[in-house]
Amino acid sequence: MDYIEHTYTIQWVGPMNYEEYKAYIRNPETLDPNLFNLYYFETRQDKRYKWRTYIGIHKQNDGINKRVNLSHEHLGPFIKNNAEIRIWIGGFAKEDNQKPENIDIVETLFINAYNDKFTENQKKKFLHPKESVCVINTYYNKNKEEIVRTKSDKPSVFDDVLIYLEEAGCFMHGNLSIIRGAI
Repeated sequence: MDYIEHTYTIQWVGPMNYEEYKAYIRNPETLDPNLFNLYYFETRQDKRYKWRTYIGIHKQNDGINKRVNLSHEHLGPFIKNNAEIRIWIGGFAKEDNQKPENIDIVETLFINAYNDKFTENQKKKFLHPKESVCVINTYYNKNKEEIVRTKSDKPSVFDDVLIYLEEAGCFMHGNLSIIRGAI
């Protein structure tokens, strides 16, 4: 039996275009930008092209804006070319989990699980997390309201739950359904 050594909930905020993203992280009512260490974007030049996707991390707790900006090697060229862009930024629900080694584990999990869907990520495509890990993704809009998920409301490649079992060398994934009313 695989023991899951790491379980994290990632809270994603989005989708935002670049201008909305900049306004969001500068807004004093926004959660502290230092709490966001993951980012994901989808972009395309126009409706004839397929979406290009990328996930990245910012390990320092000094604000995600230090990483997600016009000088970003993957994002910058798309913004400068006025491409259609959807940006999500993510943070650990439990601030104590926001450590460089945990951030790296989560990024490695995403890249390896969805390696055929990330068009811009080349590093870590063939790396596996070194231990079993479970990630639960939740999605919020810019007003901090939980999103009732539709295809365009969440990153197109993410499942709500993603598990990697290190001993078995396999992934499990799935999406949650919403139950209204008393449980």
